[in-house]
Amino acid sequence: MSCTQIFGFVLSEALCRSAHRKRHDPAMFSRISDALQAAADVVAPPCLRVEDLHYHWSQLSAVCQRIVAMEGQVPAVEETHVPRHLDQMLKVVMAEEREERGAGGSVSPCVEYLVREKVLATLVSLAATDRPLGVRQHTYVFLVGILNHLHHSHLHHAPIHKPLQVMVKTSSEMRASPYEAEEMEFLAILCEKIRQDNSIILLYIQPVALTSGVSSGYTPEDSLPSTPTHSAIPRLSENTATTTPTVPLADKVQKLKDKPESNFPLVDALLNLCHSADRQISSTAHDCLVSLASVREGQSSSTMARHTLLSHYLASRLLTAVDAIPTDTEPALIEDVPLSPSVRKETNESSDSEEEEDDVGEFPGRKEIVNFLHWLVYCDKVVGVSEGVLGSSIVEAVRGVFLEGAVHAGLFSADPDTLSLYIALTTKIIASVTSPLLSTGIIGWLIEEGEEVEGGEGSMRQRLLDLCQKPPHHIQIQALRLLQVLVERPGSVGVQGLVLGYVSTRGYHDSSAAEHQQSSWSDEEDERLKHREGERSPDSVPISRTLAPANINKIVKKFLTVVPEELRSTSKDDFESYMADAQRQYQDTCRSCASFGWPREAVTPECPSDSSSTASRESRPEAEGNTYYEGPFLSMLMDFLEHLPDQDYDINLQVTSLVATLSLLPHPHLHEYLLNPTIPLAGGTRTPFTVLSGVVTRINPTIVTREDYQDHLKVTRYQLLGTMEEFDLERDEDDRKFEALIVIEEFSKELASIAYAKYMIENGYEKGALNLCPLVI
Repeated sequence: MSCTQIFGFVLSEALCRSAHRKRHDPAMFSRISDALQAAADVVAPPCLRVEDLHYHWSQLSAVCQRIVAMEGQVPAVEETHVPRHLDQMLKVVMAEEREERGAGGSVSPCVEYLVREKVLATLVSLAATDRPLGVRQHTYVFLVGILNHLHHSHLHHAPIHKPLQVMVKTSSEMRASPYEAEEMEFLAILCEKIRQDNSIILLYIQPVALTSGVSSGYTPEDSLPSTPTHSAIPRLSENTATTTPTVPLADKVQKLKDKPESNFPLVDALLNLCHSADRQISSTAHDCLVSLASVREGQSSSTMARHTLLSHYLASRLLTAVDAIPTDTEPALIEDVPLSPSVRKETNESSDSEEEEDDVGEFPGRKEIVNFLHWLVYCDKVVGVSEGVLGSSIVEAVRGVFLEGAVHAGLFSADPDTLSLYIALTTKIIASVTSPLLSTGIIGWLIEEGEEVEGGEGSMRQRLLDLCQKPPHHIQIQALRLLQVLVERPGSVGVQGLVLGYVSTRGYHDSSAAEHQQSSWSDEEDERLKHREGERSPDSVPISRTLAPANINKIVKKFLTVVPEELRSTSKDDFESYMADAQRQYQDTCRSCASFGWPREAVTPECPSDSSSTASRESRPEAEGNTYYEGPFLSMLMDFLEHLPDQDYDINLQVTSLVATLSLLPHPHLHEYLLNPTIPLAGGTRTPFTVLSGVVTRINPTIVTREDYQDHLKVTRYQLLGTMEEFDLERDEDDRKFEALIVIEEFSKELASIAYAKYMIENGYEKGALNLCPLVI
C-alpha cells in the first residue's frame, strides 16, 4: 500500500471515531480529509487508478461491515464516509472510461476490477436492505454513473446485469420511495441501454415468463382503479386475436393481483413511478414504457402483454379520465379541443399547476376533456409503437374496460345530455386515434352487428343508425357527424362493414344491359378513349375506365341538369367553383388509400367469395325479388335524400356532406354506384342521382304553382347564404321545399365536380387544367 493510502486510511479512521464520539459535523471532517489527501498527493504522486479504486472500495467495505454488524440503531449514510468513497470510485471509473473510449468497447481495468471484486453485487445487497440508512439513494447514483459510461454490450456480462436485475426488482417492490428521483434516473438510463440493444431486455424478464409459465406478476395496488361503475366484460375480436388461448381480462387481473412474484419487474417498477406525485418523474416513467413497448423483441412484447398490468393500466386510465368529465359539458365544444403539443405531452392528471390552468378552463369541463385526451393520445402512442401481441392486448383491455364499460353505457343512456356527450366523445376518439390497430378495434366495436340479439341493445351499429333517424334533432346531427368521421377513415373496418361489403357485389348493376351501355357512347367519346389509351407509356398504370369513364361529359351533364333550368335559384353556372376543393380532397383521399389494394375496375364477381358474409346474407332476399339491397347504412342515406323536403336544413347539409365523403373514396364499385348515372341499374336500385331526380320531380308541381316562386327561390338562396339585401319576402310552410331545392342544386354541382376531378386526376391532368378536356354541357 502506498504512503498516501496509509495516510488517508489512518486519517479517515481517526476522523470517523472523533465524529461518533463528539457528534461533530461529518461534512467538516470530510472536507478536512479531502484537503489533507490533496496535500499528501503533492508529497507522493497519485497511484494507478485501479489501486485508487481498490483503496476506496476497501475503505467503503470496512465501514459497511462494521455498520451491518451493529445492533440497535445504525448511523445514517451521511454520518459515514460511504458517499465520499462512492463518489471517488465513480470519478475514477469515469476518468478511465473516457480514456478507453477509443478502445473498441473493450473492458477497462477499473470495470474489470468491479466485475472481479463483485462490487456491484455488494452495493446492491446493501441497497436492498438500505443499511446504512440512505445507502440505496447513493447506490442509484453510482449505478447511473456507471451505466452512463459503459458500452451497452457490457451489460450482457453476468457480474454486471445480475446486480442490475436485483436493483430493478427492489425498485418494483417499493411504492412511494423517498428516492424516486434517483430510482427514475436509474430506470431511465437502463431503458436507454435497452433501446440501443434490444436483446438486453430479455435479461430483465423472469425465466417463467420466457418459458410461457403460469401468468403472474407483482401488482402495485394503485395501478388498478377502484371498482369501475361500468361493465368491464371484455370480448376478444378476430382483429385482436393472439396465438394463445384467450383469458378473460377480469381473470387475468385477479391472477396478477394474487401473485407476489414479478415476471417483468422493470415494467412493474415503471408502473409504480407512473403514480408519482412528481409530474416530471411520472412523465419520464410513461416515456420509458413507450420505449419498452417499441422494443422489437417478440418475447418482451408477449411478456408485457401476458405478465404485466400495462394493458389494464392504460384502459383504466381512460375509464377514470372519462368518468371525471362532467355530464353538463357542452358537446359541441369537444370537437374544437385541439390535440396541440401541450395536449400530447404526458401529464399527471392530478396536477393543478398554473401552467395547466392557463391551458384549460375556457369552458366548464374542458380541463377534464384535455386530461382525457392526454391519456387517449398516450394509449394510442403505445399501441402504435408496440408489436402485435402487446398492441392486441391493449386493444382488448380498452375494449373490455373502456368501450364496453363507459362508452357503451353512455351511448345507450336514456338521458339526452349524457347521450349527446358520449356521441361527441366517440367522434373525438375516432378522429384523434392514429394507430391502425387501436382505430380498427374501436371502429370494429362500433359497427359490429351483435348477432345474438339482432337490432337489440347489443348491436352498436343498429344503435348508431337509430340515433341518426330518431329525434331529438341535435342527437341526429351528432350521430350523422360520428358516421362521417368514421367513413373518413377509409382503411378502417368501418367503410368495409358499412359500405364496401354491399356495393362490392355489384348487385346494383344490370349486367344484361352492359352491351347496350357500351354502344350508347358517342363516337367522340369512343375516339377520346382510344386516343387516351394510346398515349400511355408501357410501364404506366392503366387508366381506370370506372374512375375515369370516357363519357364523363354525359355524367357531369346529368348531375348538372337534375334541377331544371326554370327551378334554379341562380343563372350563374358555378360548377367550376367546386373543382379546386374536389381535386384537393380527392388527391388527399388517394394518398390515404394507396396501401389498401382496392381494385381499379368495377366488375361483377362470378360468385360471392363468402356466401355467409353480411352483405350476401342481407341482400339475398331482395335479390330474389330483383331488388338490390344497399345495406342498412346506404339505405338510411337514400332515405334521408328522399326526405330532403321534409327535414331541417342542417340535417340535409350533414347528409349531403356524408354522401360527398363517400363519393371521394377511390373504390370502383362505390364510385360507380354513387357517381355514374349512365350505368344500367338493377330493378328497384336507388342511387343519389335517381333519388335526387325523384325528389325534384315530386316537389316541382308545388313550387311552380306559386306565382312568385322564382323570387322565393332567390330569397331562400340569399337567406341560406346569410346575405339578405335585395329581397324582403316572408317565408311560409313551403320553405323546406325551397331549401331542399337549393340543397339539391348545389349538391348536384358538388357530385359533378367530384366525378370530373376524379376523371382529371386519374388521367394525370394538372390541378385546375379544366381546358384539357372541355365539357360539352
